[in-house]
Amino acid sequence: MARFERLTIEEARTLSREQLLPRIEDEQQYWYQRMNRMEIRVGDDDAFKIFTQIMHIVIDPGRSVPDTDYWKKPLGELGEL
Repeated sequence: MARFERLTIEEARTLSREQLLPRIEDEQQYWYQRMNRMEIRVGDDDAFKIFTQIMHIVIDPGRSVPDTDYWKKPLGELGEL
């Protein structure tokens, strides 16, 4: 698996859903491989919570999609993170 940088809330606010989806897929693969191999360590829970928060907001913002800017605008501009 290729090395990646974990997403932060600050970074996610500057990226659009289009830009975030590949990053989320990579980080999701990372976390689930660690879980399946029982490699989760003390202290990983905060990073995993941040990741799942970002993932759920990107995937399901809890409202209908108003326009095409939904995929192109950074989450911070849409007020979703």
